[in-house]
Amino acid sequence: MKYLGEFLSYILFAVFAQNLLLGKAVGMSDILTTMKHRRSLPKLLLLVGCWSTAGIMMMWALSRFVKNMEGYLLIALMHSLICAALYFQTDRVLARFKPEAHDRWKEILPHALINSIVVGAPLSALSSGIPNWYSALGCGIGSALGLGLGIVIVKNGVSLLDRPDIPKAFRGIPIMLIYLGILSLGFCAFL
Repeated sequence: MKYLGEFLSYILFAVFAQNLLLGKAVGMSDILTTMKHRRSLPKLLLLVGCWSTAGIMMMWALSRFVKNMEGYLLIALMHSLICAALYFQTDRVLARFKPEAHDRWKEILPHALINSIVVGAPLSALSSGIPNWYSALGCGIGSALGLGLGIVIVKNGVSLLDRPDIPKAFRGIPIMLIYLGILSLGFCAFL
């Protein structure tokens, strides 16, 4: 249960950080804007899962060869570089070999890059504590599933929080922060 709580806390923190730090002036992040098009969510989660899994697996393999790999920021940076390289390679391959697919995926690719970095980098930084390769693989796949769960929870919250009975001073970012804070308390119960 402890690990489930930590995992859910990381995912919620990733959604919160993206909404707060990368959000627009109205407090709506790009990930929630992407959620308006429900068909784009599976594409987004597929890319985030693949890129996060690749980054986490590479960092796990590297932590097996390099002992005392304690530079969490360095590991997170290396994970970010791996995801960025996969982003550019995917964009290039799609543009060259499948131009019609590139047109459909070009709006999803930047969102997937940001989310694979935001969700995968903390998990990758903990890769030295992951005991085996299939646990690292599960962390990568679970990061996409957890992000999907976080998106659905936050998206449902946004639709519920847009009500006229909420005081005007609390609309937008303030009520979203309160909502995410209450959610995080619920997830901390798993710890």
